[in-house]
Amino acid sequence: MVEAVRLSKAGMPGSAEPQRIEPSQIPDGTLIEIEAPYTINSKEFKPNDEISFRVINPIKIDGVTVIEQGATATGRIEKAKRGGHFGKAGLLVWTMQTVTAVDGSQVPLRTVQERLRGDSKAAKVATKMILTGALLPLIAPVALLHGFKRGEDAFIPAGKRYDVFVNGQAVVKSR
Repeated sequence: MVEAVRLSKAGMPGSAEPQRIEPSQIPDGTLIEIEAPYTINSKEFKPNDEISFRVINPIKIDGVTVIEQGATATGRIEKAKRGGHFGKAGLLVWTMQTVTAVDGSQVPLRTVQERLRGDSKAAKVATKMILTGALLPLIAPVALLHGFKRGEDAFIPAGKRYDVFVNGQAVVKSR
């Protein structure tokens, strides 16, 4: 008597077992290194605009990648002012918000406020105005033209690196 051979579903051609998705926890305070992929300038943004950074090194938990290298980290602009007249410096204030995990979820980051100022030219402008007015009293009104000199905008250069930290434990589905 010949016994019938039965193939299991796993052994049948074209029928792969579904991949199991295991959740991984990213611990609170996990360090993530990010960098600016492009120059971010205070005159080009306004409050509530989002800015993007990219992850430098992948984050692995128990040998499983939960945040890939090159993943997007997002921050939010709180204040942005271009350099002003009379040499006043520009201002850029932002906080980090989230980073994208391998499953597409947004992992919250600690909201530490970063603040940058451009170079101020106020002292130089004031000195030129005073000297022009004092040395050349007949053309003192011309000294006011120095007031049109703007201060430098605040900016984050492309490639500038920052350390950010995961806020609370985050669960990520990894394969």
